[in-house]
Parts: sequence; structure tokens; C-alpha cells
Amino acid sequence: MKVYVTQGHERGIGLEVFFKSILFLNQQALQQIHFIGFKNSVIETLESLKIPYQIQDSKIVVANQIIHAIWPNYLNFSQSFTALEVGMNLAKSGGVLYTLPTSKDQFPGFAGHTEYFRHYFQKPELGMFFSSKNMQILLITDHVAINQLSNQITEKRLRHSLLNAIKVLSDWNWPVSRYLISGLNPHAGEDGLIGNEDYRISKTVKRLRDKFKIEITGPYPGDTMYRERSNDNDLLIYLFHDQGLALFKGLQGLIGSNITLGLPYPRFSPDHGTSFGLFGKNIADYRGCQYSLNQALFQLTRMLNGKNSRHKSKSS
Repeated sequence: MKVYVTQGHERGIGLEVFFKSILFLNQQALQQIHFIGFKNSVIETLESLKIPYQIQDSKIVVANQIIHAIWPNYLNFSQSFTALEVGMNLAKSGGVLYTLPTSKDQFPGFAGHTEYFRHYFQKPELGMFFSSKNMQILLITDHVAINQLSNQITEKRLRHSLLNAIKVLSDWNWPVSRYLISGLNPHAGEDGLIGNEDYRISKTVKRLRDKFKIEITGPYPGDTMYRERSNDNDLLIYLFHDQGLALFKGLQGLIGSNITLGLPYPRFSPDHGTSFGLFGKNIADYRGCQYSLNQALFQLTRMLNGKNSRHKSKSS
């Protein structure tokens, strides 16, 4: 099992923040990383960083830090999409997928990583989960236009999305104290005065709580739900992209992980984008990548420990 790191957009800051991040890893962690990308793009970034490096057949050496490299021998649509394809195929046999940022135009007809994963695996319930040191949120919908939200957030989608997230986080032994869900309308609908869409949320919450004995409450007004937390391990569930991410990024800045829940393997990514305007300037803040890469490595360790425990149990 390895952490498979896919290149991301060659003209973004992904490669820069990744190579800066690995400078802080020990040799054991470095051995767990397999990088997938294109030599010309890697060289261009490393030249801009002005630090010693060597490119070998299957290794990248950066200031004496060595990681294994996989160089795709084909190109499908874009460099970042090709690297993603290779990483997904490798992760199928076990491991963690870690995707560096790319842009929506690098995907053949999809709005981004999560939309492509939903299509590829035929799993609309895949969740976009964000985690930082003292906050974690889940989005029920992500890249959906505001005027489509009411139609998209059905009882079925709510139920499937919530059950998917709860199962995955439980399987991962991820610390979650309670699940809090927001309403769709301002003030959670004001008992129907601002729309009755939040009734379906109330109904879904009650069914999940009664049937599965899940500690889930809501809907809460989206603008005040943060104050309802009892501790940092409470999971805040927001119904759409900006409702949750405006709060998360406003409070956490770049320090967080974007995690996909429901794939056959964990997928981690920095919670920021490509920042094309910073490309090649050697000024990008690497701390978000460093944080999320460490989370991915920690998740790999949990998986390896779980695998070893199961093996010992079968042997005994």
C-alpha cells in the first residue's frame, strides 16, 4: 500500500507546494509515497524552486529527499487527467489517492475530481468532506447552481449521502462526536415561512436517528450552526458548496484537506486550487499541502495497521 500522488495542473502551484512539503518528511514517510506525473513539468517547477534536484528513471531526488516516481507513457486529454487515471488504477489494489490541484477544464466533460469519481464509479452519494485541525464539514451537494439546489436535495439524496459518510467515517475510525445538519433556506425555513424544503431535511434526520440510532440533529440555520458545536469532532453538514466552504475557508484558510468519502480507497487533496497567478514564482504557501499530505500518510498507517491486525487474527 502506498500514497499515490497525482500531478495536478502543470501550470498551477500543485507541484511547487508538493515538493516543498516533502522536504519536511522523514525517510519512512517518503518511502510510502509514489508520485505520478510528467518529467518536463516536474523539471520546470524544480528549476523555479532553485534547490538541488535529480531526475532518475524511477526516482526524484530533491535536496536529498528521495521519492519514487511513475512517468505515464501516454497522454489522455491533459497531464493532470492522465496522472489521475494512473493513480486511480494503482490505488485499486490498495492505498490512498492524493490529488494535487487541477482545473475543471482538464477533465473531459466533468466539473472536477468529485464529479468524475461519481460518474466513473456510478455513485452519486460520494461525499465531499473537509477536515482541518479543529473543524470538519460535509457537503451534500457541491458544484451545483443555486437555482438547482431545491431539486437536487431530495430525501433520497440526503439519506444516501448521509449514510455513505457515516459508514465511511466509521470504517476509517475517524473521530466524529455528533452530526449536525443545516437547513437549505435562511433560518432553516422559519417553519415554512421561507419555503418548505427544510421539512424533508427534518424528516430525513428523524428517520436516520430513529432507525440507525445515529446522533444527528437539525436542521439548523446555516449561518449559526457553527455555534451549536460541542467540540471539534462534531461534523457540520451543509447542503451546498458556499454555505459550508465560505465558513471553512474563512476560518481555516489554506490548512485543510478535501477528502472524498465512498470511493474504494481514500482520496485526499489540499483544500485550495491551482492559483495560476503564482505559478513559477516560488512564493506559494505549502502548509495546506503539507497538512493534507500528512493526513493521507496517517490514513495509510491506519489502513496498514488494520490489515496487519486482520492478518494476525486469521493466523491465530
